[in-house]
Amino acid sequence: MSKTYRREPDDVRVLDDLDLTVDRGEFVTVIGPSGCGKTTLLRLAAGLASPDSGAIELFGEPVAHAIAAKQIGFVPQSPALLPWRSVIDNVLLPLQVNRGHSPVNPPDPHRLLASLGLDGVADRMPHELSGGMQQRVAIARAFVIDPPVLLMDEPFAAVDELTREALRHELLTAWQQSGKTVLFVTHSVAEAVALSDRVVVMSAVAHGIQRVLDVPLTRPRDDLLETTPRFQKVERELRLELRRGQATSESR
Repeated sequence: MSKTYRREPDDVRVLDDLDLTVDRGEFVTVIGPSGCGKTTLLRLAAGLASPDSGAIELFGEPVAHAIAAKQIGFVPQSPALLPWRSVIDNVLLPLQVNRGHSPVNPPDPHRLLASLGLDGVADRMPHELSGGMQQRVAIARAFVIDPPVLLMDEPFAAVDELTREALRHELLTAWQQSGKTVLFVTHSVAEAVALSDRVVVMSAVAHGIQRVLDVPLTRPRDDLLETTPRFQKVERELRLELRRGQATSESR
């Protein structure tokens, strides 16, 4: 698919003939420099924008069908919690506004919160939570409608590194239990390696995919994986790939 933003005085081409397949149950992370089209790709997959050419399908159906069937959960950079609703009411919101498409047996919201380190905060208001806790609530809200696909746009970007590591571990645990398909955007190389089955490296020069790297690390992955030589080998390869893309950009 391709996507160009119409702007004056010049149009901005973002994606050019991009082709990507994500398998069911796979965790795929998209990484690349600012302006390479990562968020655009996620917005197209979520049906929040339309490609100029090409098509997007989920489970063999147009993305519009998946949206109508509530098969996509979206976690943005900002938690976007409603400040006048408690934690549990924010988590329950998708079930309340999508009654016709709610799962027959939705996940227990209290168990969801507990699995994300939020046991005992169900009745608190968003302003009483730290940034990391608010992001956990946003993840629980995405899981509560039990969508088979999760799209996540740098959901941990606004929290400190220690909180980020804890959130990664909690997300991996929840994902491994659910078997969902995840397309995840990040700027963090370590995060991309720690979470993913494959990493998609995007290039602003090519307006699309520069390379797709497999992450040959066994699962489940513990929270000390990043200290191991095998992790550091994959991380180094990914960093070198990003540098190659940057060098190509600077030479043009």
